[in-house]
Amino acid sequence: MQEIGNGTDDEVSGVLGVGMQKHFLSSSQCLCLTLLLSLIYTLAACNSNNAADSGVRNTSTPKVQSTATMNAGTPTTDTGNSSAPATPTNAQSGVQPCPPAVSDSSYWDPIVLAQSGVSQVGRVSCAHLINSSSLQALILVGYSGTGHIVDVYVYNNITDPKPQQLFKLQGLYKGDAKISGYNTILTAEVDQDSKVNKGQPNAALTVDLFREFKWSDGAGTFVPVSFPGIFPDLTRYQAEGDQQQVNQGHQPWKLDAGLTANALAVALLHWPTNAQTTIVKGGRQHDLNATVTVKSPSPGGKTIMVTLSRLEGNADQGIWEVTDVEAAGMSITAPHNGDQLSSPVMVTGTGSAFEGNIGRVVVLDHLYNDIGHAEAMGAIGNGPTQFAMTVSYSVSFKTGAQEGIVALYAYSNADGSIAGAVMLKVLLS
Repeated sequence: MQEIGNGTDDEVSGVLGVGMQKHFLSSSQCLCLTLLLSLIYTLAACNSNNAADSGVRNTSTPKVQSTATMNAGTPTTDTGNSSAPATPTNAQSGVQPCPPAVSDSSYWDPIVLAQSGVSQVGRVSCAHLINSSSLQALILVGYSGTGHIVDVYVYNNITDPKPQQLFKLQGLYKGDAKISGYNTILTAEVDQDSKVNKGQPNAALTVDLFREFKWSDGAGTFVPVSFPGIFPDLTRYQAEGDQQQVNQGHQPWKLDAGLTANALAVALLHWPTNAQTTIVKGGRQHDLNATVTVKSPSPGGKTIMVTLSRLEGNADQGIWEVTDVEAAGMSITAPHNGDQLSSPVMVTGTGSAFEGNIGRVVVLDHLYNDIGHAEAMGAIGNGPTQFAMTVSYSVSFKTGAQEGIVALYAYSNADGSIAGAVMLKVLLS
């Protein structure tokens, strides 16, 4: 069972957890949940707009896509455990004080070749980012008059006359970057071609693309990794923002494992809020994990089993994050959780066929949008069987990996609604 982390950022403080053995939604809770769900996508996309820039917002929308480069080639996906990036035992997690000599932003202007009146360093943060006892610096460079564009740099040997550049990520529109409690780099930016932003004027653009990078000894740079969470947060950046919101008294349903599992069924499977929801394991105060079943009330509806973990492994204060969704008689055997995919992707699994059809395999992007799907056809016409198929998908963000989901949906023969689902977390290229 996968946990969501082992530490917190300095900004993340505590909230009271909620525990129970068995939970059915009351009418008042359903009404509350319905109102809250309408805010899920807006709040998830708006967790942070703190771009490090120093200029005037431009009302035009220049086309900028962020790109990652490093000293010796293109970063590749790290195959390590993305939920717990390795940190040496003698290195502290999270942001650390920078050495006084390099803490001032103006110190870095000549190093990053900032141009007077055009760009300047907006923020300097230090941490143990490369699995060593030494400190590295995360540098944000903001540009004036170009829609809050941000470049991100990471340097090693930061007190040397010529620090070593380990990583740079350029052109983050309305961008931001910060260091997580895992000593990973979290970034935020506008995907200008996403469904919420395409064709919008600059003032209406929403920060909707969040990515995470951690150091890879093998690649010699920071590589994209996936957050284990599926819902209510798809990325660590969003999850940390959600935790802060809950700490301030907003969206308290994220402290309840049963309500969180039910909210997933409502938001992603379009089930009604009165779907029977039962906590079968864990989910109490001080529990790190929970297993919750949600049963569709529609004719022919199945029961999904939802696995949840506390954010940052915080048993007392962490919000609940869904890490796995399963259903009896259904499975995805390939790809696997955390895999980095490219289109078309080969998907294999099992399910129950009716007249040859098991259901549909769907690829969801960073906004839970369907960006590619195909019918899953069984090896036999009826009953339990296997399937193997390719699914083509098209991402709106073309210059890097984004977090997404591969799902297998089974449909009710009675009303065509989603009867059951299996979901896994992936990186989409």
